[in-house]
Amino acid sequence: MDKKKLIEELTIKSNEIRKILIKTACKNGGHIGPNLGVVELTLALHSVFDSPKDKILFDVGHQSYVHKIITGREDEFHTLRQKDGIGPFTDREESIHDQFISGHAGSALSAGFGIATASKENKVIVVIGDASMANGHSLEALNNMGGKCENIIVILNDNEMSIGTNVGSLSKFFSRAMGSKFYLELKSDVENIVRRGKIGNRIADLIGRVEHGVKTIVAPVSMSELLGFKYIGPVDGHNFEELLSTLEKAKDLKGPLFLHVKTKKGKGYLPAEENPEKFHGISPFNMATGETAKGNISYSKVFGDKLVELGRKNKDIYALCCGMVKGTGLSDYFNEFKDRAYDMGIAEGHTVTFAGGLATQGKLPYVAIYSTFLQRAYGQIIHDISIQNLSVNFILDRAGIVGEDGKTHQGLYDISYLLTIPRINILAPTNAKEFQEILDFSVRYKKGPLAIRIPRDSAWDYDTPTFEFGKWKDIQKGKDTLILAVGSMLKEIISIEKELNNRGISPTIVGISTIRPLDNKYIEKNFSNYKTIITIEEGQLKSGFGSYLLEELNTMDINSKIFRLGVKSDFVPHGKRGELLEELGLRGEPLINEIERCINAKY
Repeated sequence: MDKKKLIEELTIKSNEIRKILIKTACKNGGHIGPNLGVVELTLALHSVFDSPKDKILFDVGHQSYVHKIITGREDEFHTLRQKDGIGPFTDREESIHDQFISGHAGSALSAGFGIATASKENKVIVVIGDASMANGHSLEALNNMGGKCENIIVILNDNEMSIGTNVGSLSKFFSRAMGSKFYLELKSDVENIVRRGKIGNRIADLIGRVEHGVKTIVAPVSMSELLGFKYIGPVDGHNFEELLSTLEKAKDLKGPLFLHVKTKKGKGYLPAEENPEKFHGISPFNMATGETAKGNISYSKVFGDKLVELGRKNKDIYALCCGMVKGTGLSDYFNEFKDRAYDMGIAEGHTVTFAGGLATQGKLPYVAIYSTFLQRAYGQIIHDISIQNLSVNFILDRAGIVGEDGKTHQGLYDISYLLTIPRINILAPTNAKEFQEILDFSVRYKKGPLAIRIPRDSAWDYDTPTFEFGKWKDIQKGKDTLILAVGSMLKEIISIEKELNNRGISPTIVGISTIRPLDNKYIEKNFSNYKTIITIEEGQLKSGFGSYLLEELNTMDINSKIFRLGVKSDFVPHGKRGELLEELGLRGEPLINEIERCINAKY
């Protein structure tokens, strides 16, 4: 097709796609800002390369909506992030055009390297954002693949201007020149000559210094070339002519290639352009104004407000997060205590060890992190924190069912994997008041690490007894059946208590806010009084709280029927949190049915 005609068609298509993105996101929420920024880039990629023969990967995958639309999923796109609908990230189970699962940062380069190594006849293109590029996983991959993989193209989607801005027309001219086939082939030829020893060291050094000098003036030497990549860019990520021309050249060249593309987050939708942080990931919003509905106070907000209060009293408190200042409720703390607040970026392992370093010097770090992302620092929790028994407080946000972000983001495993680690105690507040009491306690606790898990839910107000570490207390007194509701599950049990009573079930209800240590005194005093004991947790059943309790009970003389309720399925897909809790038997009528099943079961 004539290039001019192609650009006209792509321009029309880009406008259509932006309308689809905005219309869908305003109803379903999602990562609208990043996707508006890669419309032209994604269209150009699919125009130049032949997917799925050529393999296109998106790191994190939050910027893959356009890719989904143009690979046969446009008619279903209105179901984005909805139960049984289009997923929030790339997923091999969803389409042959999705080459690798995504959701967490830093994996695409390693996966792309593996795919490129196994499929040398095809091009592999990895699109990665500037924030993900700083992730240790990404840097390990770059270091390993540099100079070794001829069929891979790494595209840096630079939408935050965090990689220095080059200056003016000369920079653009030299960037184009250095991205030309002539320059790259000349560079390769010169390198070969130097390797073969055909010219003297002084001349080789001179050539290197001239090349370095030119680039230093007009385009700072990039780390990519130091790692063995051929650098092309920066390229205007919203200019089809530049994108198509550059990608066609890249397609014909031997790599590894590093293509630097400049994009604008939220491009084409003014509210998203003016507030890129808000629209990076957003709940449903008003299309005309960009405003979201005012919701109830979240547990993240409760945490942020309380930490500000504690920080004013205690100058040893430090707040750390991994690129999620707003999401973890820390905006006010960061504004007020700039010298005691650190956003470490997408670097979970580094963050945990940094917190350990602070703790060795008598500081009290609070690591606010989504449960799903703490998985990435498992080794550091063991080696750097727990072995040394350091007083680091982990606030596990989004613990349990997360909802629309799906199987890569569900916070279902933290209880299980933390229980395998000695010395770290685990708390799960049952309501907002108790959460604040736990945070007060955490400042006084000096006996090692604490993990405090909070759900992705509105903060629940309920009058429970004052929190005491390691103590379980009855919320409601009943007979025959004992229900141990872990953290967020107390709300679900209280909501069905009346219906349970109507069906002749009057259980004793205990809100479990201390997962570890177990309250052995309560167990010894009370468990034998009940025919049926049921544990309920918003987490994986295997190796979870119920399993931990059974291990302890195995050493005691208790003959009650003991049942565990929780997540027993495969990886939990996307959908609204409430829908998924019901489907899993952890809310409403399905939970009542599960409790009845346990009580009526023969043992």
